Amino acid sequence: MKKTIYFLALSFATLLFYACQKKFLEIPDTTGVVNLDKVFSNKLNAQAQLFGAYKQALGYGNTGENNFIYSTLGSIAGERGKGWSWHPTYNIAAGGITANQTIFDYSLLYTTVRSLWIVNENIDKVPDMDATLKEQVKGETKGLLAYMYMYGLKAYGGVPLVKKVYDPSENLIVPRATVEETVNYITQLCDEAAAVLPSNWPADQKGRLTKAAVLSIKAQTLMFAARPLFNSATPYLSLGGNNKLISYGDFSQQRWKDAITASQAALSEATNAGYAIINTSGATNVPNTSALDDYGTATSTPGNKEVILASQDESNGAARYRNLSGYWTDTKFNNQRNGLLGNFLPNYRKADGTEQDWPKVGDPAPRPASDYITRFGQMEPRFRADFAGPGIQSANNPNDSKWGYNNWGVHIADYSGTNNFPNTNDYGQGVAWPTKFYYHAGARLWYEFPIFRVAELYLNLAEAYNEDNQTTLALVNLNIVHNRAGLPSLVETDKVKLRALIQREWAVEFYDENKRFFDVRHWLLPNIGNGIIGGNILEFQWQIGSASNKSLPSNLINYYMSVVYPAYWNDKMHLEPFPQAEVNKGAVIQNPGY
Repeated sequence: MKKTIYFLALSFATLLFYACQKKFLEIPDTTGVVNLDKVFSNKLNAQAQLFGAYKQALGYGNTGENNFIYSTLGSIAGERGKGWSWHPTYNIAAGGITANQTIFDYSLLYTTVRSLWIVNENIDKVPDMDATLKEQVKGETKGLLAYMYMYGLKAYGGVPLVKKVYDPSENLIVPRATVEETVNYITQLCDEAAAVLPSNWPADQKGRLTKAAVLSIKAQTLMFAARPLFNSATPYLSLGGNNKLISYGDFSQQRWKDAITASQAALSEATNAGYAIINTSGATNVPNTSALDDYGTATSTPGNKEVILASQDESNGAARYRNLSGYWTDTKFNNQRNGLLGNFLPNYRKADGTEQDWPKVGDPAPRPASDYITRFGQMEPRFRADFAGPGIQSANNPNDSKWGYNNWGVHIADYSGTNNFPNTNDYGQGVAWPTKFYYHAGARLWYEFPIFRVAELYLNLAEAYNEDNQTTLALVNLNIVHNRAGLPSLVETDKVKLRALIQREWAVEFYDENKRFFDVRHWLLPNIGNGIIGGNILEFQWQIGSASNKSLPSNLINYYMSVVYPAYWNDKMHLEPFPQAEVNKGAVIQNPGY
């Protein structure tokens, strides 16, 4: 009997991404059930199967994660508010979902793995594809497999390693591998992929995995292998005789050295292939005078030279995963309930590199709204590119009315007069509203989610060099990112203090890029449950006037910082729970605490 698979047809024209700027690596709605031999009977069909797997893999946890429709990982990573009551993150913040089920779609992880192995094991059948391209396709599948397993590693620890397409007659129960086995398999896949993938694809194929992309996967994997959650003799919670499923079981300084080597290799390949951190000032060790434009371009402009790999689902629906209500209306900020949290706000500096004096919880009186507008304007370029606020014209789209307060439908809370101060029953809806990924976007709603940027490789090196007691090299790499942001060089040489500065740089440079959810857990930050992810969550509250447009500067009276809700944290949340159904059938050993 011939095997069948579900196949989603894809026209080769969809590869012409730069010509139409729509739907590259995306599959049309036409579906059907076709014969496996038919799928791999020609190059066009085989590539369609590959690109379907691309969409699943690169969208996982980013633009295509069904659990996060209307929201992002930032909403449960201490970056953004929990959302409205119908958003999944609303319950997660209160422990309602996190306590009982995994945040990520575990079944989709392995559906994607199977799709990739189907391509890998059948691509040699394609008669009109040359041998070199076939080997490159196998490299792509191995790189995407490494990416999926890296996501699994960060979320769950050691995971089952499926290394082929299983026949229904075979034993389908694959036990969890240890952390070490999982890391080793990911790096093996990356090495095999890097050996056959090109440094660059032709322009109409841009977006496919390159050598730099898979080396970046390897580098990130080894960074997580070296961080405290796994690189420890004592796991975060005991799993008894199965501790190696969640920890190496020892600390090794060599793991930081391995992370350095992998990050250097990825950066060298990326540089040789034409990727670079965007700093048009061209100067070193001084603040970049074009920081707003350069950072905005790096995080928003499709196909820019800093992005090594992106999720290129260019449908307007992708905006829903960022809770950009522009998906529904022409206004980008209507109903924003996922604004920047007051807890995260202190990570950003003023443009001169000094600390900003924002209101604190418990201040004796609210400040005038003009103080907010003034202080907002004093902030560093990344803050201005990432956010707008009531009474503020969005700096990422200057002179565009759709991005200005005159066209907003923002629901900012009104505490209705100074006599009610401090009324903590009203939500201030964050301290600012996200505009990241939309620099000079105008009316464009779709965006390309950056999975790997060159800036990540520099921060990998900064962190790993510092942990390897090479603070001079740590500062060199840290300041490449810090200076690009328009800020003066950091000079701290104390390892512990420098670690905090590097972690702060990760937070700001990669706000809302799905890094922090994992970073803070794997760093084992001691205050993670007291204001980072769990604990009191802070937002601004406002006194506003009676104008119908609540965001007009003339209608804003006062503002203050307030505790708006408590967020849930438990140490078991350093790793995610496996679905209980998988545990019940003996497929996996559950992580501790669940």
